[in-house]
Amino acid sequence: MLIPRLALAASRRRFWLRRQWRAAHHVFPRGIRSTARTYAPARTVRTYQSEFTKAAAQQPPSATLAEAQRLDREGVRYCDMQQLRVTQGVNEIAEALHMIGVQPSL
Repeated sequence: MLIPRLALAASRRRFWLRRQWRAAHHVFPRGIRSTARTYAPARTVRTYQSEFTKAAAQQPPSATLAEAQRLDREGVRYCDMQQLRVTQGVNEIAEALHMIGVQPSL
């Protein structure tokens, strides 16, 4: 009777350790790994968006500013669509920043 209890305790401990390791390393059952790279585009979008808002407020109304605002909205729309289009959205917002003469910080 003592041996089955020990075996049961050992298997529970092994299962618990496996769960702890997965939680610590962000490994999901299908092998998908959550990394910082997943969140980097979102942080870049927020940074570029705040830079664009500040710079656009200081610009006088012009056709270039209107085109840059259109690119900015399009970039944000790309970022909201799907995860696959985030880099295209970041590039659009960066291009809008370049159009109004601001060097993106990231």
